[in-house]
Amino acid sequence: MFNFLYYKLIMKKLNLGSGDKRIPGFLNVDKFNTFEPDVLHDLEIFPYPFLENEIEEIKLIHVLEHIGQTPDIFINIMKELYRICCDQANIYILVPHPRHDDFLADPTHVRPITTLGLSLFDLDLNKKWQKIGAANTPLAMIHNINFKIIKNEVVLDTKYLKLLEDKKISKNELNETIEKYNNVVKQTNYILKVLK
Repeated sequence: MFNFLYYKLIMKKLNLGSGDKRIPGFLNVDKFNTFEPDVLHDLEIFPYPFLENEIEEIKLIHVLEHIGQTPDIFINIMKELYRICCDQANIYILVPHPRHDDFLADPTHVRPITTLGLSLFDLDLNKKWQKIGAANTPLAMIHNINFKIIKNEVVLDTKYLKLLEDKKISKNELNETIEKYNNVVKQTNYILKVLK
């Protein structure tokens, strides 16, 4: 049985939606008891069972695309992540690229996660967009939260990675291919910094 006193003393890291991917040194949280998570909790139920400003690091490894199908639920997820994280906390997000078959073929994938979508929660960008009259929804301003994307890394599908390694496609050609075609980028890895 999980010892919550132990958690309060040392655990400041969460592996949300852990499933069978338990991470040592992290509190593993999942809504299914199948893999015996440390904490049994559905990430679409609010509030999360953590205090305000207590979490230093969160991992969402192939999780965020499975939750928050409606805008209200997704925004509440982002608000809860912000609430439980301390200033300067890092949130590591790995998701399938929305134009890859890995995303499209899975009926449990309910929301594409994109750079622009996550940028809507960046307060500085919201203020810049507001100044120029951009149509982007200023979600950081509306909900009083602030996440900065500090890393945005794409993982290429094997075919395109090999073409790049073998110098059969230039970086410029690859970028054009990414913009035009499906199944070029397999996964996107983000790090969000929490700013309070």
